[in-house]
Amino acid sequence: MSPEQIHDQKYNEKSDIWSLGCIIYELCALHPPFQAQNPMALAMKIKEGKFERIPARYSEELHRVICWMLNLQQNQRASIDDLINLPLVNVRLREKRFEEK
Repeated sequence: MSPEQIHDQKYNEKSDIWSLGCIIYELCALHPPFQAQNPMALAMKIKEGKFERIPARYSEELHRVICWMLNLQQNQRASIDDLINLPLVNVRLREKRFEEK
């Protein structure tokens, strides 16, 4: 659940970016970025926005992207265009398009 949903604000595409950030984090760390014993405690942890760094075997760039996706301020959170334009993502997309031709 994104911070804006906790604050009873309108769901939008930035909430989806938050969710994707949580999924990528969990794939790397093998646990969710926010953990608690009950929904209220979980909401409080999400509102704090603090989480451990992903394991060191992953790049600092990936960590920064996850932090960008899990930014508490939705207007400062990455958009899908931001993510597509990341250098490594952009190169892979171009390679994929080239392979399909």
